[in-house]
Amino acid sequence: MYRFINLNNHNDYLKILNILEQKTKFIEYVLIDTNNTTLVDFIPENIYSQKKSNAWWGTSTSQSCEIYKIIATNNLFSKLRKFKTFCILNTTEYGDIVEITDFGINDIAFFDNKSEPLLSQLLTRDTLV
Repeated sequence: MYRFINLNNHNDYLKILNILEQKTKFIEYVLIDTNNTTLVDFIPENIYSQKKSNAWWGTSTSQSCEIYKIIATNNLFSKLRKFKTFCILNTTEYGDIVEITDFGINDIAFFDNKSEPLLSQLLTRDTLV
């Protein structure tokens, strides 16, 4: 079962990263903003596959993007902890509005050793929290 969680503040974000670090085997990182290669440039030795596609976990678009599968390491999580959070979700009378943070607009998903998704942006399994 999946549910939405709120990672609007840095402390909640860090709590989730601590849990994810224990369970994540690899991440998928989708380069939507080709100018924001900070994460892939930081850990090139941990990238074990790369492909171009317009569909990835939970998303299908007309835009074709580079999708990186990256081995989860302590180094990766140390880098992720430096971001404020992935994004901030603001609920308004018109619906949810996503505020971009220093993480940018690139997409990230976390997977366990069975290739099951653990967290993709604001979606997480009930077993995580």
